[in-house]
Amino acid sequence: MKVIENKNLRAIIAIKGAELKSLVYKGKEYIWGGKENIWNRSAPILFPIVGSLKDKTTYIDSKAYSMTQHGFLRDQKFSLLKYKKNEIRLVNIYDEATLKMYPFKYKAVVTYKLSSKRIRTQIEIFNLDTKVLPFNIGGHPGITCPMYEKETFEDYSIIFQNKETFNAPSVTEKALLDFDKAYCTYTDLKTLPLKYSYFDIDAVIIPEVASQKLKLVNKLNKGIEFSFPKFTSLALWTAPKKHANYICLEPWIGYADKANTNQQFIEKDNIIKLKQEQSFKIYYDIKILD
Repeated sequence: MKVIENKNLRAIIAIKGAELKSLVYKGKEYIWGGKENIWNRSAPILFPIVGSLKDKTTYIDSKAYSMTQHGFLRDQKFSLLKYKKNEIRLVNIYDEATLKMYPFKYKAVVTYKLSSKRIRTQIEIFNLDTKVLPFNIGGHPGITCPMYEKETFEDYSIIFQNKETFNAPSVTEKALLDFDKAYCTYTDLKTLPLKYSYFDIDAVIIPEVASQKLKLVNKLNKGIEFSFPKFTSLALWTAPKKHANYICLEPWIGYADKANTNQQFIEKDNIIKLKQEQSFKIYYDIKILD
């Protein structure tokens, strides 16, 4: 574990998965610490897939490859590239084990930087291969909710930057998406008061999100502002029927396989096709609102 801090914030980052494990402001913890019987992660980085593959299998150049949910990067060991008081940069590079799951040569660089009351998570993917590098990518930070004593989950609301109109796809028992069967439908949604019942089955997914930022706040408008420019989808999730004290705000490019998928990796929705010797950079911010 590595610590970065400034006059306002203190963050802890795990070398495994380059995962943010803690963010403390004025003694309050803003990141879910993980619990084995609920959800044992905190803020994993999703690459080279988001969500699940049908039968945990995809086909690349007619060959079958297997990956677990959200890809393998979250479980990889990273190395230190840069480390100073308010910033850390970590790197993971393909190896023989990753090539067996995903036959592409990549480099992933994850940077965390603190400024005032904000932490930025930046992910940069480099194509080290001699061919196009296809991938999906996402974030999965678990935000403490409620954040203050004598509050409940239902005391919080999500306020979107723009009005959101969408049909959230149903999530099947095998964690695939059924776009023909809406889990819920919203028109011109600006404020979503939180209820655990929303997540009784799984995530609420906005396939084409109109906003680039949102607020997660209590009745006094205290909480966080979450910014996610360049991401195309957003999921909201907490472990079903656990009534745990967190909600995940998940910005994605891509999502789980559709229930009727042909399992061809290159045909996945919103697949990024990174050319040789190029890189792709994206970030999201968590800013404390007090």
